[in-house]
Amino acid sequence: MSRKTLVTATLLTLLSVGGVATPAAAGAIETVTLPNPDSPIIAVRLLFKAGSIHDPAGKEGLAAITGLMVGDAGTQKRSYSELIDALYPMASSIEVDTDREVTVISGEVHREKLAEYTALLTEAVLQPAFSESDLSRNKEQALAYLTTTLRASNDELLGLEAIQQVIFDGHPYQHSPAGTVEALESITLEDIKKFYRDHYTQANLMLGVAGGYPEGYVAELEKALGALPQGEPGKLTELPEPAKVEGRQFTLIDKETDSVGIHIGYALPINRSDPDYYPLMVANSYLGEHRTFHGRLMQQLRGHRGLNYGDYSYIEYWHLPPFTMNPTPNVPRRQQYFSVWVRPVVPETAHFAVRDALFEVDRLATRGLTEEEFELARDFLVNYSKLWGQTLPNRLAWHMDSRYYDMPYYIDEIEERLKKLTVDEVNAAVKKYIQTDDYHAVLVTNNAAEVKAYLEKDQPSPMKYNAPPEQQVLDADVAIQKIKVEPDEISIVPVAEMFQD
Repeated sequence: MSRKTLVTATLLTLLSVGGVATPAAAGAIETVTLPNPDSPIIAVRLLFKAGSIHDPAGKEGLAAITGLMVGDAGTQKRSYSELIDALYPMASSIEVDTDREVTVISGEVHREKLAEYTALLTEAVLQPAFSESDLSRNKEQALAYLTTTLRASNDELLGLEAIQQVIFDGHPYQHSPAGTVEALESITLEDIKKFYRDHYTQANLMLGVAGGYPEGYVAELEKALGALPQGEPGKLTELPEPAKVEGRQFTLIDKETDSVGIHIGYALPINRSDPDYYPLMVANSYLGEHRTFHGRLMQQLRGHRGLNYGDYSYIEYWHLPPFTMNPTPNVPRRQQYFSVWVRPVVPETAHFAVRDALFEVDRLATRGLTEEEFELARDFLVNYSKLWGQTLPNRLAWHMDSRYYDMPYYIDEIEERLKKLTVDEVNAAVKKYIQTDDYHAVLVTNNAAEVKAYLEKDQPSPMKYNAPPEQQVLDADVAIQKIKVEPDEISIVPVAEMFQD
């Protein structure tokens, strides 16, 4: 399809400011729009319901590789390098990200280059080359992520993937979107072409457009994307309930490392579309809001004891936490989990760090929040959450996520619900969902056999300070160092076995 049919003449009047588009008519592409005539930037996002939960058995990583072969590869008209060269003068790119449930292909461009950019974007989506050279390059990158980034160099991301694998053992969420080494090596062009035909359909697509686009642009883009197969309309892929963890299950990832990273968590039966999510959100912010200093975990483990760089808690998946300050949109998951992330500590303090993290979670579960603590956490979240949608692409993505969850706009919903909350409702949610009896714990550590031995013995683990903290901290340490961790099972996994079939 020519560039002219994709974008109407630039002299056409711009749309007035409006809200999110209503649901698309039956048989049409589901579309979310966020017009802003004052913005010279246009954001386009294509969310395909084609995530790693759709990977066939033995082909783990296929959804991610297919996404790369569409959004990070050549087309039938130009090679990958030629595509990059064409995008460069526009100061733009085509981004692709695959998570458990969706693959998102996206980009932003100045409106003066909208026609040219849209032509390239639709060319990539509708006419992928599926060349052997692109497949080889993308497989090499995916394998390097598993073997070099996760196994060898980034213990924090390794721990994040490991805690998800144990929480969702036997579940479609279990394997990383990046797949496994053996599965990636087995993926062929025919596998990719079939996955593309089956999942890159109009029925699986949610289109998002935001910014100062010209009148008629969205309709023309929908028309162009109508070249995708219609697909089978229907509900989202059904997911089984995650297996309930019984007791305290520890997994030690054994690798050469100078520190110990700690993740603790268990599946939650709610997500952000559930009313219980919002009181729990306040309690979680009080306990360990990501990359902030007001959470109890951060104050106690880092602030008072200097154990590490940071300590946080979550009631839903957080994308790439070492590199992000705010939650990332367009990684929707209908099934979520509670987790505590203790960033790497020196081995000598690892046992105490586990105990201190459990102490803080148990303290929350036992006492809840006071009225003053509740008001501070609630008011912080009402204001802080507004920062999550500062950019036009993020606002669009949050609107698309809200459509995915079948709920009102998430950022507005936070304020609407939190302003009506009471401390009693928050504490009721805490009592219902927060506990330290049944959980998974992942430790990325050297000398895993030694760590297993001291966890099994569960003897006191007193802290040793270079400079003594306040007396109240020392008094609390007396109780914390004796907390019974009492693992029910401890498994050791050599790091070389991670991401293997």
